[in-house]
Amino acid sequence: MDLIKWKQNWLFYLLLLLTAGCVYFAVLLANHLSPRYLWLLAPGAVGAFLSYLEYKRLQNRKLLARLRSQWGAPQVKKERDMEAVASLFAQADQPATAVDDRTWQDLTMDAIFARLDRTLTWPGMQTLYRLLRLPEIRDLEQLRRRSAAISGFERDAAVRERVQVILSGMEHRIGSGLCTLLWNTPDLKPLHPVFLYRLLYVLALLAPLLLFVSLRFVLVVVFLFQINMYLHFKVQKEIKAHFEGVRALRQLISAANKIAQVDAEFLGPLPEVIRDALQKVKGYSRIVRHVGLESTDPLTYMLEQYVAIFFLAEVRGFYKALEFISENREALQQLFLAVGELDALQSIASYRASLDYYCEPEFGAARGLELKEAFHPLLAEPVPNSITVAERGILITGSNMSGKSTFLRTVGVNVLLAQTITTCLAASYRGCPLRLITSIGRADNVIEGKSYYLEEALSVLRIIEALSDELTTLAIFDELYRGTNSEERIFAAQRVLQYLVRRNALVLAATHDLELCDLLAEEYTSHHFSERVGDLGLEFDYKLKAGPATSRNAIALLRYLGYPQEVTD
Repeated sequence: MDLIKWKQNWLFYLLLLLTAGCVYFAVLLANHLSPRYLWLLAPGAVGAFLSYLEYKRLQNRKLLARLRSQWGAPQVKKERDMEAVASLFAQADQPATAVDDRTWQDLTMDAIFARLDRTLTWPGMQTLYRLLRLPEIRDLEQLRRRSAAISGFERDAAVRERVQVILSGMEHRIGSGLCTLLWNTPDLKPLHPVFLYRLLYVLALLAPLLLFVSLRFVLVVVFLFQINMYLHFKVQKEIKAHFEGVRALRQLISAANKIAQVDAEFLGPLPEVIRDALQKVKGYSRIVRHVGLESTDPLTYMLEQYVAIFFLAEVRGFYKALEFISENREALQQLFLAVGELDALQSIASYRASLDYYCEPEFGAARGLELKEAFHPLLAEPVPNSITVAERGILITGSNMSGKSTFLRTVGVNVLLAQTITTCLAASYRGCPLRLITSIGRADNVIEGKSYYLEEALSVLRIIEALSDELTTLAIFDELYRGTNSEERIFAAQRVLQYLVRRNALVLAATHDLELCDLLAEEYTSHHFSERVGDLGLEFDYKLKAGPATSRNAIALLRYLGYPQEVTD
């Protein structure tokens, strides 16, 4: 490994050696022979500059190697604070068609998000999450633009890697609070009148001139430095928590300036949106250059810190930044979303490269949904299934663990991915735009004192209230009203399922109540998953079959598990 590293970095090491040699011999010969040998410092300086360029080249090559290794990987592991990831969605505008929390949880979308997420920045990660929560129902042209950009990133490795390198320039350890800074800027009133900071800044500029009059005025400079240092640290205690957001915004603008120069037709209007926004936020980087100072060189950091304290640069810059953000909020938000979307779309292109197969959805006006060979993204060895839903609803029966709930989630996830990232885990997807809403599973809510039945009743009610003549709703249920007795459960489920299918809704429902297949025969088509008790216990093939379930294996399983004979007989 050391030999390989040496071969890769030999030029860098050679330049360092030449630089050190020039400097060493310049000092040595100048001390012992003649000061003229100090001219050897000139080639030493050239060597140092070339060493720096070679170091940057090696770092860029290392970054590209990492990006290429992650491209198309099954999953990119990284720390994800899901509360911070969801903060953009929580704070930005949400249309009525946004995926609600219950549906998101029913479909285990946090885990699926982690599988999709190959973003390089916090704006990208937060924008990807927001895209997944906001399925497009009316603006299908937006979906076509996203699909074109994703496909472009798949095809054009040069543009893709150029964008990835630019995005990687933003520090991933900061930036989680940037969306809060832009959408919900903290109302931080200055601890002192702003004119006081400006006055002390002017005095700090003029005070050193007094030293030309007399060195005794150094006491004035020291006294002024102490006053400004007191104000600096007093104010910093109030505002330091927001420094990361301010610095992250500076990095976002820097990255946006570079992305604006990328010329690729498949990126659509996003670069133009970025260029327009940049025209309005040019002065920000200059305002905040002293806010949240960091440096790997302790001497440089100390000098910069003293300058920032003496001139109150950090304090003044921070309050100017808040004022700037308030005045240019819309442009900064557009910049955040445009850069974030580019990052999100290259992430989806990488996810596509990890799949054995996928398709892009085909949308039409006719009410219905047809999925062929669809699979679930979290299964290591998924069994694909197909389904068609139109005027009639779908009832799915079968025993526990046979695949009913997984299939319902497979349909729901594919509908959501189709209308957000135009990537379906299926051989083909055809359907009308759908509003997705589910009720798949929930336990008793002990904290709020709600029983399972009450939770289910409220969940079903929210689906009924979401029905609309304008938008077709896809309603997915797993075991309606299982928290109550069988007679009332079957009656209530029958009436609700009849009510929904007669409205503008496509309905899929899984149930153990085979009676529902007969009661709803006129409105619903029955399918089932089957199993058998073999030498290894229950054996499943996870294939969806036509008609209601016919097997009765519950007692057979108890017998296999070794229950007493007087129980199983």
